Amino acid sequence: MTSQTPLKYKVAINCLVYNHEPYLRDCLEGFVMQQTDFPFVAIVHDDASTDHSADIIREYAAKYPDIIHPIYETENQWSKSDGSLTKIMDDAIDATGAKYVAICEGDDYWTDPLKLQKQVDILETDETLIICCTACAVVDNNKNIIEEKRYLPVVKNNREGKYNLRDFFVQAHQYPTASVVYRCNHSFEVRKKVEVMRNPYMGDWPLWIALLCFGDSYYLDQVTMSYRINPTSVTNTNAKVRGLGLARENFKLIPAVASVLPVQYCDVRKNLLNDNAWMWYRLAVAYKKNKYYVRMIYCLIRCELKSPLFIYRTLYGK
Repeated sequence: MTSQTPLKYKVAINCLVYNHEPYLRDCLEGFVMQQTDFPFVAIVHDDASTDHSADIIREYAAKYPDIIHPIYETENQWSKSDGSLTKIMDDAIDATGAKYVAICEGDDYWTDPLKLQKQVDILETDETLIICCTACAVVDNNKNIIEEKRYLPVVKNNREGKYNLRDFFVQAHQYPTASVVYRCNHSFEVRKKVEVMRNPYMGDWPLWIALLCFGDSYYLDQVTMSYRINPTSVTNTNAKVRGLGLARENFKLIPAVASVLPVQYCDVRKNLLNDNAWMWYRLAVAYKKNKYYVRMIYCLIRCELKSPLFIYRTLYGK
């Protein structure tokens, strides 16, 4: 009988960086200030930034070699759209032997020095949990607070506690990405499911769904990080275009999501596949935002919302 190799790191932080020079120090400070009773490591990947992001990472890697483990690219991996960036990070995180993964991209930052400790403690007490997320603040580029405690609908009424995949769909959950710590004991299966749902408009939503196929989430009703709204980012400058792209992709994405759900969620699968009216309506709203009014009306008719009053309200209402 051979002895097991001791765990080198309990948590691996997945940090993607691209031209985040104005914000990156805040992000890296959030890592190095963490107070834990376990070892953790930050895999900081610079994707061939054209600013001084790589120099900042080198500075922190030299100062905190036990925490900051850098990866530097000479060619941008994200632009290849072939999954190479994901594979690089997956391989690096697997090599750490970590039990949990935390996420924080280079333009967001953690504000609670006990963030990792609190979330790992919660996950350690209940093996049925696979995700722990928290609330967050919303700030502008200058770290001015826009909202002290809000983001997307994390959970209904911000009630702390345990939630499953059914709750995720019924209550329209979303998790601030930099708030999440998740268990990685189903990494292979999770990655296969994410690949089935791969979509350029969905962000981390497929990851949450894939993880929730293997366990529940716990919402910690505390602000542990700040989500930075950058008005010049791709997400914000192309919001209407991305919204239209997602609405179109729903007709492929929803069946893909339904195909990965476990048998115990057959009711969720059935509801997803039977809700064509919702997909046509979302596409109608996206066409409205892009001022394609004839296409909007066509979509409303396709979802059997033929009332002239309803079409008028959709066209001219908020």
